[in-house]
Amino acid sequence: MRIITRIAMKTQPDRHRPRALPALLLAISLGASVAIAGCSAPAPAEPLPPPVVVAPEPIPEPEPEPEPEFTAWLPFNGEGVDEDDPRLTLRPLAVKIENSPSSRPSMGLSYADVVYETITEGGITRFCAIFHSFLPNETGSTRSARNSDISIVPQYDGLFVFSGTNSVVWQLVRSTIRSHLSEGNAGPAFYRVQQKVAPHNLYFSPELGYERFEELGHEIETDGTVRELLFGENDLAGLGGSRAHELYVPFSAPIFNVTWLYEEEEGAYFRYIDGVEQVDESDATKQVRAENVVILSAAYLAGGGNGTFILNLNGEGDAILFQDGMRVEATWHTDGTHPPILKDKNGDTLYFKPGQTWFQVPADFGAVESS
Repeated sequence: MRIITRIAMKTQPDRHRPRALPALLLAISLGASVAIAGCSAPAPAEPLPPPVVVAPEPIPEPEPEPEPEFTAWLPFNGEGVDEDDPRLTLRPLAVKIENSPSSRPSMGLSYADVVYETITEGGITRFCAIFHSFLPNETGSTRSARNSDISIVPQYDGLFVFSGTNSVVWQLVRSTIRSHLSEGNAGPAFYRVQQKVAPHNLYFSPELGYERFEELGHEIETDGTVRELLFGENDLAGLGGSRAHELYVPFSAPIFNVTWLYEEEEGAYFRYIDGVEQVDESDATKQVRAENVVILSAAYLAGGGNGTFILNLNGEGDAILFQDGMRVEATWHTDGTHPPILKDKNGDTLYFKPGQTWFQVPADFGAVESS
């Protein structure tokens, strides 16, 4: 009986302590709150300040190299050089080069400072090329001299190179040109090439040519007389110049007629003959070009020997200067001791642009067209 009573007393609630349960619930509630609070997410951190961006200091652009100051200029292309440049005292080579279709492409023509294109006979044109600033390894095809060379070569005090000529011109060469080489006395400076057939295959070595002139007792240095083209800047628009990005020079048949196209980026005219680019045999990608194209008015007369013309390029006449994509009417004159001087309509000097110059002498000066 006492045993059962003790068990019953342990399993029944203690009715004499009614406030004990609420206190216990409160404690449990507070403990749970603390536990929950301990498991909740932390309060958000204060935002970090934005990063400070420091712009890099600008890298200064390098100063452009100053333009070299020259006190001397090459006489036939206007390039600035030092006063001790050996070319300043070297006489130029004047080489007679063929222009018939069988001889094309010409070798070395793109290296010439100055080129004259004249009619020889039957509408055929040939070149008298002045080499001085830059020498090609070889030039060709070399052909016979004509009467026009008698006035051209002394203007430059050139060392004249040609294959031969007729008896009339031979007498004039001997009496007016103080230094000349032909096939008969040029030695190894002349040679025949295999890629062309005679008579279009006679080539010339400028280096060996200078040596041969010295061997024959000719001075290859200048006599001190100033012979030069006059280089400078022109106000072509102010002189009433007209646009000329294309010019057409009719010499005779289409196979000798010439077109020049101006390329503004190059500041030069590029040559086409018979509608085809005229390139240099030394480099088929190298088209013949000119910074200056000058049309000279001069009379072709009979009597040059063997049906060839007399063409005197000493004296004076009308001219047209094509330069920087523009055309300007002009006049030319020379007394034979210097290259032609050009004058504008006011009688003031027109200057050549540094670079290469072509003088074209068509029979019909008035037939030259430009646009």
